[in-house]
Amino acid sequence: MIKTFTIKNLRCFDNLTIGPFEQINLIAGKNNVGKTALLEALWLHHGYHNPQLGIRVNMLRGLGNFKTNELLWDLFAGFDHQKKIELSSVDDGNQSKSLCITTQKRSTTSISLADETKTKNGYELATLDTSQPETTKSGDSEILWEYNDSFGKTVLSRIFVEQNEIKVDQPFNNKLPSGVFLIARRVAPSEILAERWSNVTLVKQEENMIRTLRIIEPRLKNLALHYQAGKLIIYGDVGLESLLPLALMGDGIRRLLEIALAMAQAQDGILLIDEIDNGLHYTVQTKVWNAIAELAKLYNVQVFATTHSYECVQYAHQAFKERKGYPFHLHRLEDIKGTIGAVTYDKEMLEAALDEGWEIR
Repeated sequence: MIKTFTIKNLRCFDNLTIGPFEQINLIAGKNNVGKTALLEALWLHHGYHNPQLGIRVNMLRGLGNFKTNELLWDLFAGFDHQKKIELSSVDDGNQSKSLCITTQKRSTTSISLADETKTKNGYELATLDTSQPETTKSGDSEILWEYNDSFGKTVLSRIFVEQNEIKVDQPFNNKLPSGVFLIARRVAPSEILAERWSNVTLVKQEENMIRTLRIIEPRLKNLALHYQAGKLIIYGDVGLESLLPLALMGDGIRRLLEIALAMAQAQDGILLIDEIDNGLHYTVQTKVWNAIAELAKLYNVQVFATTHSYECVQYAHQAFKERKGYPFHLHRLEDIKGTIGAVTYDKEMLEAALDEGWEIR
């Protein structure tokens, strides 16, 4: 489990160290202080083996176009690709891990134009800038990812554009770290939810999901997969004459199922949730936080979530203060004279802040 995390030269962060983290962590702060960027940094660090995550975080931001000789430059603070991005962590066993991201020149790159590249699950990954003429030239950049840890492990990989494609050189690894990133602006596609539900049923853990969903829909008996227009769709049994498509059962239950299934998918890894309270009514949030705590313990997942809501913080504290060991910390990002810093609240500090009505969002 990550205890402290340091970000240098990524997005809005020049040099930020944040922590200590707990199993469940909530990130607060005003707009444009880097809450989502912090989740992105954690995701890149955790997925050190896969440089394509750099493309994906940009796509999640809506950054679909880039110049072929400026690949991923927008990850660097101030768009200064001459800097070195450093993402490093120390875990609860005092072991360190670091990922350095740098640009370097390629000797020869044949640049052609392509409409788009797709990820394996069908999401649009990236679109090349078609304003550039087709050419072959020296000095185009590639992005080098270098990972090192306390055990002496080193992993080198790189990402670059060549002959119409985004290409990645990375070592084969059978044991990749697990992690899921749930973004704020949309729920995972139905086919992704269906696949994750299928994975849960294979190991006979459906009841963990159903019990969680009953927080919102107490009548729910079970979920089932059925084909609709050639796609597998999740249906719910709420005791009516026929099953209901999940999409007709409301945004809250769909959002909660997305979180619960992601927890199972991220077993022994991390789960990142941007704007966790989206779609969840305030009356169920304490129960939702308790369910998250139970699932995180069951699947051994460390959770990092963001919020803008004071009430979300209150309900999280209310849920966790009754749990053994208080496995929760609030982390507030602040912009102080152009530099992003962080304040971490443990149980006593957060209790005092809430009692006094201090601004902690």
